Amino acid sequence: MKRFYQTQIRLSESGYVNVSHFCFIEGSLVGTDYDMTITKPLDYEKWRSKRQETFLAGRLAVRHAQAYLNEPAKDILKAEDGSPLWPGEYTGSISHTDNQAVAVLLPQAQGDIQYIGIDLERLVNADKLDIAHLIGLEREFKILIAEGMEKSFLVLLLFSLKESVYKALYPAVREFFDFLDVELISKDGNDFFEFQVKRQLSEKIPSGFILRGSYAIQDEHVMTWAYC
Repeated sequence: MKRFYQTQIRLSESGYVNVSHFCFIEGSLVGTDYDMTITKPLDYEKWRSKRQETFLAGRLAVRHAQAYLNEPAKDILKAEDGSPLWPGEYTGSISHTDNQAVAVLLPQAQGDIQYIGIDLERLVNADKLDIAHLIGLEREFKILIAEGMEKSFLVLLLFSLKESVYKALYPAVREFFDFLDVELISKDGNDFFEFQVKRQLSEKIPSGFILRGSYAIQDEHVMTWAYC
């Protein structure tokens, strides 16, 4: 089974943007017609097949998103640090699991949002995360506990939200930073979270910088996004 479909995510006052999904059976992409349509990095042939497949799936989701926006099909190349190199017309974000990839593209002309990050995690992995101390502070988890979330899910949710925050900020930072460098500080009644940067990450991202984010449960996955 291989199929494309669209969902929407809300960016608070800026309205909605579309997310392109590509679902596939694990082990079904490498060496197929799908494989032939995507330009690969120079070291692609040295990768393990699973890494090759998730790379292809992410780029196929991007192609679907480009078509939905009536943008020409452009290869999104990979920087030396592994991050996507977006063209000037739009920014975006990609995420994947073993059998699904998602991509969101945000035209630069759309409002005042400059960066966006998206993450997709399988709900079945919630019980496997035992790294709460690396993800957030006790006061961050208390914000989620107040919403009545189960402990295993709230750890997965905060992990995914901070993955989205990392992806949103990375183009403006261009170096590694820790999940604890960004703190969840509030959640409103519309399921929007607010995050605050705790130290200066770059000239563009000073201490105190604010991002927003949210999440959605979709079948067997939780999808999160963050933007600024």
